[in-house]
Amino acid sequence: MTSKIKPQSSKNSGKRNSFKMMLSANTTKSSLDPNKFNILMSLSFGFEESLICFEDLTRKFAEVLECETCQLFLVNATDHNMYTFIRDDDGQETFAVRPLDRGLGSSVISNETGAVLDNAKSNNAWDEEVDEIIDFQTKSYLGWPLTGSGGECIGLIEGRNKKNGGSFDVSDEQIAQIFAHQVGSAVSQSKQQALLADRNDAFNKAYEKNFDKSEAISLKGGAKVNDVVNGESNNAYSGVEFASAALGVKIEDAQDLQNWNYDVFEKSIEELEMLFVDVFEDRGLFTRFSIDIKVFLKFTQEIIAGYSTETPYHNYFHGFDVMHVCYLFISTCDADGYLEDFNILSLLVGAIAHDVGHDGLNNAFHAATMSELAITYNSISILENFSAAYLFRILKKEGCDIFKRIPDPELKKLRTRLIDMILDTDAKNHFILMTRFKHGLEMKQLSRGLLSSMILHIADVSNPTRPGGISRKWAFAVQEEFFRQGDKEKGLDMSISPFMDREYENLPRMQGAFIDALVSPVFHLTAEFLPKIKENCIRSMQMNRAFWNNLQNKSVMTTSDIKKVLATDNVPEKLVGADEGKEKKFESNKDAEGNTKVDSPQAPKTAIPGIPQNAPHSPNNSRRKMSLIAMRSAHEEALALEVARAHSNQLESGRDSGTFPLSPQAKQLRAKEDAALRKKRVAAILDGNYVQMLMLFCTAYALVADDLSLWTGDKANDFALSIITFLVLVLFTIELFVSTYCIPDYVQFFFWLDLVAALSLIPEIGWLVGEDEFNHEDNALEEHGTLTRAGRAAKAGARAGRLARVLRLIRLVRIMKLFKWMASIITKHIKANQGEVEESGEEVEMKMSNVGRKMTESITRKVILAVIGMLLTFSLFEDLKTPDSRLVQLDDIDSYPSMREELVSSYISRYSAVTSENPSILLKLSGCGEAFDYLDEERFLSLRNIEVEVVQATKNESIFAYFDIKKETQNTAMHSFIMTVFVTVLLATLSMLFSRDAYNIMIRPIEKMKHTVQQLSENPLLHLEKLKNQKNIDSGESETDMLEQAITKMARLLQIGFGSAGAEIIANNLSDGGELNPMVPGSKIDAIFGFCDIREFTFATEGLQEDVMLFVNKIAEITHKYVVKSGGAPNKNIGDAFLLVWKLTDTASVGGGGGGDLKKDLYDSALYSFLRIIHEIKQMGNLSAFLDGADENAPWRSTLEDFKVNMGFGLHTGWAIEGSIGSQVKVDASYLSPHVNLASRLEAATKQFRVPLLMSEAFVKGLTGSTQSNCRRVDSVTFKGSSEPMHIFHYDAEPFDALVKPHEGLEELLEECDAQGCDAERAGVDVAEVSSLLASHKVALARQVYEMGFLSYMDGNWEKSTIILSLWLKAFPGDQVAHVLLERIRGCGFKAPEGWMGYHALTEK
Repeated sequence: MTSKIKPQSSKNSGKRNSFKMMLSANTTKSSLDPNKFNILMSLSFGFEESLICFEDLTRKFAEVLECETCQLFLVNATDHNMYTFIRDDDGQETFAVRPLDRGLGSSVISNETGAVLDNAKSNNAWDEEVDEIIDFQTKSYLGWPLTGSGGECIGLIEGRNKKNGGSFDVSDEQIAQIFAHQVGSAVSQSKQQALLADRNDAFNKAYEKNFDKSEAISLKGGAKVNDVVNGESNNAYSGVEFASAALGVKIEDAQDLQNWNYDVFEKSIEELEMLFVDVFEDRGLFTRFSIDIKVFLKFTQEIIAGYSTETPYHNYFHGFDVMHVCYLFISTCDADGYLEDFNILSLLVGAIAHDVGHDGLNNAFHAATMSELAITYNSISILENFSAAYLFRILKKEGCDIFKRIPDPELKKLRTRLIDMILDTDAKNHFILMTRFKHGLEMKQLSRGLLSSMILHIADVSNPTRPGGISRKWAFAVQEEFFRQGDKEKGLDMSISPFMDREYENLPRMQGAFIDALVSPVFHLTAEFLPKIKENCIRSMQMNRAFWNNLQNKSVMTTSDIKKVLATDNVPEKLVGADEGKEKKFESNKDAEGNTKVDSPQAPKTAIPGIPQNAPHSPNNSRRKMSLIAMRSAHEEALALEVARAHSNQLESGRDSGTFPLSPQAKQLRAKEDAALRKKRVAAILDGNYVQMLMLFCTAYALVADDLSLWTGDKANDFALSIITFLVLVLFTIELFVSTYCIPDYVQFFFWLDLVAALSLIPEIGWLVGEDEFNHEDNALEEHGTLTRAGRAAKAGARAGRLARVLRLIRLVRIMKLFKWMASIITKHIKANQGEVEESGEEVEMKMSNVGRKMTESITRKVILAVIGMLLTFSLFEDLKTPDSRLVQLDDIDSYPSMREELVSSYISRYSAVTSENPSILLKLSGCGEAFDYLDEERFLSLRNIEVEVVQATKNESIFAYFDIKKETQNTAMHSFIMTVFVTVLLATLSMLFSRDAYNIMIRPIEKMKHTVQQLSENPLLHLEKLKNQKNIDSGESETDMLEQAITKMARLLQIGFGSAGAEIIANNLSDGGELNPMVPGSKIDAIFGFCDIREFTFATEGLQEDVMLFVNKIAEITHKYVVKSGGAPNKNIGDAFLLVWKLTDTASVGGGGGGDLKKDLYDSALYSFLRIIHEIKQMGNLSAFLDGADENAPWRSTLEDFKVNMGFGLHTGWAIEGSIGSQVKVDASYLSPHVNLASRLEAATKQFRVPLLMSEAFVKGLTGSTQSNCRRVDSVTFKGSSEPMHIFHYDAEPFDALVKPHEGLEELLEECDAQGCDAERAGVDVAEVSSLLASHKVALARQVYEMGFLSYMDGNWEKSTIILSLWLKAFPGDQVAHVLLERIRGCGFKAPEGWMGYHALTEK
C-alpha cells in the first residue's frame, strides 16, 4: 500500500493564485494530461443541492478520472456530519449521511488534505461501516476536500477503483485537485445565490434591505430580456440638445457635460466643483430636495479634501470621473427612465464619495497586515466601509448636510442605499452583484436599488471603456498605485500581489486580463438591460482591448515603452482610439439609429420658450397619434409565448451555469400548459406551409405517378413505385387522423372525400393487394379462367383508379391557399426590391367569416360533384366497343378442326406483329393442341398484368390467346394523364370563377365589416387613424359598400364620442352578443390629468353670442391637437374647460424605451403639449384670429376684437377609476378620483398666482431631471377637500434675464419691503454674496437665490425671505412667481402667522 498526502492550501493564507501555482510543487513520475485538463476547463459547474446536480457532477468526475464510482459530500457543521443525495429503492431522492468524526472521508476533511490510496481498507482511518458503499468493494481510493471562498472545508469529492484495475496516479490527483476547486467555487457561489434568493434573511437584509414593491422595476412578462430591452428611445433628453442649452438658461456646455470624452485630468478643482453643480442642476436635484448651493459647495470641497493627493489612482479625479460616468449612464444610456429622483441623488452622491479616504492600498493588504481599518471593520469590505463612514462624517459637519431637508423616513432609506451601493463596489462582491443582476433580469424582479448599485459598480471599473487617451491615463495611474503597494509588500517581506511587482511590469497583460475577466462580462450583462451601453462603452472597450493585445504581441510591456510607441506614428489609429482628441458631439437631427430626423410638418415654425426645438410630441414615434390601448396582436402574443417557453426550456436544461432547474410546481404548470396548447400546436403544424407543401407533392404524385409509370416506365420500376405509394398512403392516413383530432367539424363532406382518396391508393400497391404474375404453363383450365378474370379486373381497376384520382384532385382545391402564400411572398419580395412600403393598417390579415366559409365550401362542393358526375358519365361509354376480330378468329379455330393448322398459322402470323389494324401482339396461344400452341416467353415475362390481355374462345373455353397491349396501355395512360391535368385546371378554374364574384360582391365586404367590428371590440382606439383615412364611398356603389361605409362612420363616431375612457364600453358591447349594456364596471388606472380653462369666458360668451361655438371649438382644436400628439387623449369638454388624460398604465412597453417603466418621457410630453398650447394661443393674439370664419359684420368686432385670449393649466398625476357615469338613458365615459379634482384645483390656482401653468409635486417628480431643473416651487398649500400639504410648481419657460418688464404694483411692493427696516445681518443674509450669485452667469447659482428666499418663507423666517425676494425682484422685476410670494408675505404683515407649519390653505376653487 502506498499513500500520498499533499496539502491543498494553507489555511492561514486562504488563497490560491492559479492552478499552475497549485500544481507547481508536484515533482512526481506523471504529469497532468492536457486533454483532461481542457475537458475540466470546458465543463460547466452550475450547482444546486439536488440529486440531479450531485449525479451530474459525480458522473463528470468519474468520466475524467476514469474510475468506477464517485461520491460528493457536503459538510453540515450544525449537525456535525456530511451528507449527499442518493436514490432510495423506489428511485426517489433522499439523503445519505456520514459522521465527521469517523471514516476515511472525515479524515480527509479534518486534515484538509487530499488522499490517494492503492488499498483503502489497509489505511488506519478506514471504517468499514461508514466508508464502504453498499454492494460495492472499494480497492483504490482518491479523495479531495472542497474549500469555500474563505478557505474553509465545505465538502469532499472522492473516486473509487480506477478502471482496468490500475491505481490513481499524480495526474489523477491533479485532476481531483482542480475539480474540487471548481466544485467548491460553484458550491460557494450557489450558497451566495441562495442567500440572495431570500433563503438567508441576514444576507437579504445586508444587500436588499432597501427593496420593496415600490422599488421594483416593471418588466413585462413573456419576453426575452434582450427582446424586452432592445427598443429605441425617444426620450426628450436622450442624445439631443438640452432645453436649457437651446435657451441659454442652464449650463453653458450642456453637450460637453454629456460627452464621453470628458477628461477630468484636464480640469481644475474649481471646474470639477462646477461639474458636480451642473450635474445636480441638470437633474433638477437642487429644487427637488431643497439643497442649498452653499451647503452643496462646502460638501463638495470636503469630499475633495477627503481624497488623498498622494494616491495615483484613488484620488478625487477618480471620484469625479465615476460620478460623471454615472451621470452619463443616466442621461445617455436611458437609465433615467428606470431611476427616480431619490435613486439618482443617492447614486451621484455615492459615486463621488465611494472611495473617499482611500489610501491607495487594497483590502487584501489591510487584512494581511491587520491594519487599524481591518480591525475596525473586521476585514469585511474594509475600505468601502471606511468610505461610507467617512461620507456620513462629512454630512454631519457644520454646513455640509445636503440632505438636511429630506424627511426622516426618506433619509433613513437614503443612508441604507448609500451604504449598500458603496459596499457593492468591493471587488469581492463583483460576481455576487452580477449574479443578483442576472437573476433579477431572468426572474423579472429587478429593483431600482440593484440597478443603482450596478451602475455605480460599472462606472467604478469603466476606465477600459473610455476613449483611448483617457483610458490609458487611468491605466498608467492604476499601475503606479499597484507598484506602490507592491513596494510596501516587498518591504514587509510579504508575497507580492499579482501585477504589483515593478520588476515584472506588464501593463498590456494586466489591462487585457482586467477587461476579459471583469469589465467585459459586466458591461455586456448591463447592456442587456441598457442597450445604448454597447454604443457608448463596449465599442471603445473593444478598441482598447485590441490596442493592449497589439502591444502584448509586440512584447511592449513597460509604461516607458508604451509611451514611446504612442509617440510614433506606426500604431494603427483604430488601436489607439479612433475618436481620441475628438469630441462626440450630439447631433440634434439624428435619432438613436443615426438616421436623419424629419421635422413634423405640424410642428410650430417658431421656437417655443422652454421647449427644445426637437422635443417629441409623443414619447415614442411608433405610438399611434391618438392615445391608444397598447394591445398585442395574436401573432405577437404567440411569439412572446414561444420566447418565454424557449427561455424556460433553457433554464430547465441547465445550459446556463447561473440558472436553476425548474421547480416541481413550475414543471406541473408547464405540463398543464402543454396539454392545453397541444391541440392548437398540432393544428398549426398541420396547417403550416411546409406540411401543406409536402401534402401537395404527395397529392400530385398520387394523381400522376401511376399514369406516368404506365406511359413511360416499365415493369422493373413498379416495386419502387409501390413503396413510394405506400408511404403516400401512410401520410394521407396520418393527415386524416390528425385532422379528425384537431380540426373541429372535420367529419363532413371533405372527410369522406379524403377517406375515399386515401383508400383509392390501395389497389395501386401491387405487393399489398397480392397481385400475381401470369403463368404461361397450361396447368389447369381453372387457372386460365382466373387469369381471364384478372385481366378484365385489371382493366376495370384502371378505370376505377382514374375515377378515384378525381377525388384526389379535391386536395389540390383545399391546398390552393398554399399558392396564395407563395404568391404573397413573391409580391412582398418584389415590393421590397422596389422600395415600396405598405401601410401597417393594410397588413392586417382578415380571417374568413362564417358566411364566406360556408359559401365557398358550398360552391366548391357543387363544382366537385358536377365534375365527378361528368367523369362518371364519360366512363359509361368506355365499354361500348365493336366486336373483337381476335375472338372471332379464335372461335373459328375451334369450329373447324380440319382446318386448325391453317387457321392457327394464319392467326399467329396475323397477330405476331404490330400493324395499323392490329396494335396488339400475340404472346401465347394455348388449348389448340400441343402441336399448334405458341409462346413468346421473353416478351411475356417483361409485361405487367395490365399490359397483357387474355382472349378466351366462346364455345371452347379451353382455348386462350394472350396479347401484348402495352402500346394501348401507354396511350390510355397518356390520355389519363392529360385528363387529370385537364380536370385539375377545370376544377380550379371553375371554383375560382364561381367564387370570385360572390367573394368580391358579397363575402369580402361582409368580412371587412366583421373585421372592423371585431377590431373595435378588441381595441376600440387602435384603428382610429386607419378609419379616419378610409376613402368615402360613392353613393352609386353597391349596398354592401354603403353598409361598410356606414359601419366605419359609426365606429368613428363611437370613438370620438366615448374617447379613450369609453374604450371598455365599446369593447364590451361589441364583443358581447347579449343586450346593450353601457354601464360597464369601473377599472383603476394610473394617469396624468391635465385641466385647462378659458379665462373670462362668460364675458366672451355674452359678446360673441352664436360665434362663441367657433371660438370654443378653435381653442379645442389647438388643445386637442397637441395633447393627442403627445400621447394623451381629450376626455371632457365642459364649455370653457377641458379635461385631458395621459394613461400611464397602457403606454409603450418597458425596456429600452426612452421613459422606461417610469414613463418620464410621457410626463415630459404632457408638459410640453401644454407649453405648446400656451405658445400658439399667445402667438394668435386677439380674438379675431380665433374667429377668422365669422361674419365680417358681427357685432362683437367693434367691442371684442382686441380681446386677449388667456388660459390656465393644471397638471397632476395619480390613480383614477375609469368607467361609465350615468344611466341606461345617458352615459359619459370619464374618470372619478380626487386626483382629477386636484388637477382642476391647480388650474384654478393659476388665477391667484398669476401664472398660466401650475404643476403638483407628484407630477414634477415624474419628469426627467433636465425638465425638473426648469421647474420652480411657487408655494406649499393645501387644497379644498384635502389636508395634505403639497408643493406646487411653475415651469420657467423663459430665461431669468428676459424677466425685465415689471408687473403692476412692483414698485410700491418693494418700497413697502424697504420700509420694514429688515436687518440683513440679523436675518443672516449676506447681501454681497446674494448679489454676486444673482450676477453670476450660472443659472444654477442664480436660481439658488430664489430657493433661499423660498426656504426661508417655509421655515417661517419671513424677514430673511423678504430681503432675498426683494433682491431677486430687483434683479428680475418681471418674475411673477416671486412677486406673488412677496405679496403674500406683505399681506400677513411681513411676519409668519402664529403656528406657521410651512404651508397655508387655498380656500378658493
